[in-house]
Order: sequence, then structure tokens, then C-alpha cells
Amino acid sequence: MRILIAEDDKDSQELLKRILLKENYEVIAANDGLVAWEIFQREDIRLVITDWLMPQMGGLELCERIRNTETPGYVYIILVTSKEEKKDIVKAMDAGADDYVTKPYDKGELLARVRSGQRIISLEQEISKKNQDLLAEQEKSERLLLSIFPQAIADRLKQETSAIAESFSDVSILFADINNFSSITAQKSPIEVVELLGQLFSAFDLLADQHGLEKLKTIGDAYMVVGGVPVPRQDHAEAIAEMAFAMQKEVVQHNLGIGKPMQLRIGINSGPVVAGVIGTTKLAYDLWGETVNIAAQMEAYGLPGSIQVTAATYERLRHKYLCEERGEFYVKGKGLLRTYLLIGRKGPGG
Repeated sequence: MRILIAEDDKDSQELLKRILLKENYEVIAANDGLVAWEIFQREDIRLVITDWLMPQMGGLELCERIRNTETPGYVYIILVTSKEEKKDIVKAMDAGADDYVTKPYDKGELLARVRSGQRIISLEQEISKKNQDLLAEQEKSERLLLSIFPQAIADRLKQETSAIAESFSDVSILFADINNFSSITAQKSPIEVVELLGQLFSAFDLLADQHGLEKLKTIGDAYMVVGGVPVPRQDHAEAIAEMAFAMQKEVVQHNLGIGKPMQLRIGINSGPVVAGVIGTTKLAYDLWGETVNIAAQMEAYGLPGSIQVTAATYERLRHKYLCEERGEFYVKGKGLLRTYLLIGRKGPGG
């Protein structure tokens, strides 16, 4: 351990150095408090032995400066004094000293107090290490929680024990699926399939973050993302449309090794949903309602490389985006629904 000595009396300083060096401590000596303070600021010092009365800067001021400085670990301070009155000891402790020794030095007492300080420093370092490990585990748990739930839901789960369920009057939902994925995977090993999906879905996750959307889940090669949940937003349909364009652009950049690029079928619908957390041992944040079911069918009956949207989404996009009517499709429980293909963005003139 490195020990800083602040002592203006040469004989006392030499005596301190001899006692400590004999015990294999590393010693740095200063002739007054000001020099000791300069050394302390540039060196890694955890234990200080300082005289009370010194020129330039006394021991009490040195204690106060050390205590008012942010340090990487606790600094143990032993004040050397000839004062033994209780009020003087209290004054020293109030200034920041942890212990004191009186002159003339008693070698046994001095070393005992140094060893006591060393134990406290070691204990503080051990606690600090455990706190760092605990913080790292908490950060890991936080990252894991945020990989499963939106930030707003994760914050509520940490504070609430009651069920989380909400209604949202207007959101947009996107389902995307890799066209002809079964034939693609038939030519690849399981590891290659997982790596392919991992790379692609990681890219989609980044796009969702960039557009302020929430990825809900993946099922096989299907990807689900929503706008307007759990934080409502007026432009959810536009954000989802931009996400769809970005996903189409991203997917063609991934090399399949089969001589042709991948294509996505994308389906989008807008409307009301119920959102909440379900499960007891394996929690999941999910959406329910007719809006979700129709969005899934828009993807299932979509065209490779296309973005199929319902009339509900079309009404929210038609002023800023180019859409082409595709026709009507029968949807179980709803009957015939008119659908459109989202083609691109309109120019400044509309």
C-alpha cells in the first residue's frame, strides 16, 4: 500500500518513513501540507498520515480538501498531533480525519492504526467491487427487460403489481413475412437459418428504433411492429409506412447465397386495439383485436415485394403516399374488405 506522509519536522518524517518502510509499505513524503496536497492530486493515494501544524497548509485543511475531492476510493486519514484534549480530537474528526496518533510516536500504536486503516480500505474496495458487480447485473437485467418490453411498459412492471391492460383507439400494425422462406431454409443448415434471421431481424429492430416504433414479436420468419403503442402518436400510419419502405430496402441487401434476393410480403392495418402484459412465469406484451387479425391477413394474402394496406390505413396515408387499389378480399368475420398497394411517396405538390 502507498502511504503519503505530510510532516514538516525532518526527524519525525524520517522516523515515520523508517517504521513504515520496514513493514514494506510504499512511502511518499512531503515537507508541508501544500506539497502533500499537490502530490495527492496526481498520485493514487489511499492512506494519509499528516501532522496537525505545518507551514503553508496545516493537517486540518489538508483533511478538508481531501474530503471535498472526488476520489476513486475511500482515503483513510491519520492525523498526527500533540493535542490530546477531547475538543481537539473532535475538531480533527470533524475536519475529516479517521484516526489520530500522538507524538512522540509509539511504533506499535502507529502500525496498529495503519493496519486498521488498511482493513477499512480493503473492506471499502471489496464493497465497491460487489456494488460494481451488482450494478452490472442490474444493467444486464435492464437490457434484458427492454429487449422484451417497451420502455414505458418495463418502467410500469418495475413499479406495479396489478395487471397492465390498455385500450388504444388508433394505431397502425405491420406484419412482414419472408416470401418462400421454406424453400430458402431447405438449402441451408439450422445454424445458417438462425444467423440469417438474426441478422435480418436485428436490422429491422434498428429501423423500428429509428422510426419510433415498437417491435412486438417474431414468429418464425414473421415480424410484427406497431406504431402508436404504448405511447400514442398522431403519425403512426406514416411512421409504419416509412418502416415498410425501409424494410424492403434492407431485405434486398442480405445475401442468401442462392442467386436471388429475398422478398417480403408486408401487410398493414390501422384501428383500435387492446394492449397488455400476459403470463405469470414468461411475461409477454401483446396486442389483441380485429385490427391485429386483419393486419396479419393483409400480410398473408399480400404479394411478394409489396406492401398491402387496408382502406383504413389508406385513408390515413392517401394525402402523402401513392397507393394503388388492388381489389376486395374476404376476411373472416368482416366480409369483403377493399385493399390497396402502397407504392411510394407523393411529391411536394401532392
